[in-house]
Amino acid sequence: MPWTVTLRESVIEDLRYFGRKVGRLILKETRKRLTADPLAKTGQMRTLRPNPVAQRELRLFGKYRVLFNVDAPGHAVDMVLVGEKRGDALIVQGKEFVAHHESDSTQ
Repeated sequence: MPWTVTLRESVIEDLRYFGRKVGRLILKETRKRLTADPLAKTGQMRTLRPNPVAQRELRLFGKYRVLFNVDAPGHAVDMVLVGEKRGDALIVQGKEFVAHHESDSTQ
């Protein structure tokens, strides 16, 4: 049974930030991988440490990251955000995203 992939409204804005060509490429590859098996443990897909944002991460093309949640009983995947990894920082819509870190220094 294939998985259903949904996008949050903010994900559409995240993808638009990368431009039409790259945004569509990221979305196409993400849907392809997540509809197949979002629970796979590969070098590109992993479970994150507990955090308030997402359960899992998909790495694409070396620098893009897709954070998502999985509802296994319902065979549903919810894409939470899309960003670009630059060093140790995750950049979402041009700004560093830190809400997914356990030890947020701003708290």
